[in-house]
Amino acid sequence: MDMLKTQLNAILQANAGTRTNGKVASERTKSAIGEALHADFRRLSALGFKLQKPDNLGDKHVRALCMSWHSDGFTAKTIQVKLSYLRIFCRWIGKGDMVKDAPHYLPHVPKGELRVKAAATSSKSWVANGIDVAEKVREADALDIRFGAMLRLAVAFGLRRKEVIECYPWKVDAVVHFAAYRTKGGRPRNIYLDTPEQRVVLDHVKSIVKKSEHLGWPTKRDGSAATIDYNLAKWHKMLAKIGITKAISNVTGHGLRAQYAENAALIANVIPPTLGGTKGQMPKEDLDLNCVKVSELLGHSRKIIISAYIGSFDRDAAPDSPGRTKTAIEAAVALIPADRIKDIPADRMEDCLRLTTELMMARAYVDPRFTQALWEHHSSRYCTEWLALSTNNIAALEAAANHFAGV
Repeated sequence: MDMLKTQLNAILQANAGTRTNGKVASERTKSAIGEALHADFRRLSALGFKLQKPDNLGDKHVRALCMSWHSDGFTAKTIQVKLSYLRIFCRWIGKGDMVKDAPHYLPHVPKGELRVKAAATSSKSWVANGIDVAEKVREADALDIRFGAMLRLAVAFGLRRKEVIECYPWKVDAVVHFAAYRTKGGRPRNIYLDTPEQRVVLDHVKSIVKKSEHLGWPTKRDGSAATIDYNLAKWHKMLAKIGITKAISNVTGHGLRAQYAENAALIANVIPPTLGGTKGQMPKEDLDLNCVKVSELLGHSRKIIISAYIGSFDRDAAPDSPGRTKTAIEAAVALIPADRIKDIPADRMEDCLRLTTELMMARAYVDPRFTQALWEHHSSRYCTEWLALSTNNIAALEAAANHFAGV
C-alpha cells in the first residue's frame, strides 16, 4: 500500500496542477482531488482489492467503489463528484473513457435516487429525521470529548466537517461573532452569536483545548502526528459508532449544517420550505434578502445555494393567508403527543406566557402547555432543552407546529 501511495502521489504531482482546460489548478482543487483519490484507493484495499499500481484501476474497481459508496449512504451529489475525480484520474493514465455515470454501476438503484437535485425537497436536519441531537452529543462525549465538541460546533455554527476539525477555538472567538477563517475556498466569514447557547458551546469547546490547538485529533493511536485524512476518516467512524449514517438513520454529519441553515432562517423569521414554509410568507425582496444573509453565514455568496439546505420557494406565489399561523397551530394541537403536554415549571412560566401572547397576536389561541411543547421541539434543534427567546418567535413556533402536523 505504501508503494501504491508513492506512485499515486507521483501521478498527482505530475498532473493535478493543471485543469482540463489547460489553466493552473488552485491549491484547493489539487488538495480535493488528491484527498479523494487516496481515499478511493484505501477503500479499494479495505474491500480486498490488491492493486499493485494506481494505473491498474479498472471498471470492476470503479463499480466496487460505487456500490460501497451507495451502501455507506453517500448522496447522489457526492457520488457524482467522486466519479468526476476518477474520470480526471483515468484521463491522466490513458483510460479517459472508462468511467461512466452512477446508474451504469448501480443498475439496481432507482434512477431517481441517483439524480442530483440542487434544491432540498425535505429536511436533511437530524431533528426533522427523528434524531435526538442532545442524546447523540452525550453519546459522542462518552466516546471522545473532542468528538462531542465537534458536534456541538456543527450544531451551533453550521461548520463543515473539515472546518470543525481545523478550527482553532481560541482564535475564532471574536466575542460577538465566530471568525471562521480555515474555510472551504479560504473565504473567511463571521458567524454572529445570535443565541446565548452559541456562547455556551464556544466556551465549552475552548475549555477542552489549549490556546494553540485546533479541535481535531492531534495524534494517532501510536502517538504519531495525525493528518487531516486521518481526522476525516475518524470523524466518519465516530459518526457511525453513534448510529449516524445514511443507511442507519437517514442522516449524515452534514445534516447538522442543514439544521443550522434552517435555524438561521427561523431567526430571520423565514420558515424554510423544508419546514413547511412558503414564498408568500413575506414580500419577495425581504425573502431574498434574508436568504442571502443565511447563505453568507454558511460561507456562500449566492442566494440560490441556500436552496440545497432549506429547499426552494415557488417561483410565483400569492401572499399567504393572514390566518396561516392560526391554521398551523390549530392543526398541530390535536397531534402533539400527550406525553409532551406537561405542567409548566416556574422558571419557564414567563417565557411560555410571552410565547402564548405572541400566538394570540396572530389569533392563535392555545393552552400555554401546548406552547411549551412547541418551544421544546424548537429548542431541540439547538441541542438544548429550553432556548432563550428571540425578539420575534412566531416563525419558530409555526415551524414546530408544522413538524407535529406532518407538513
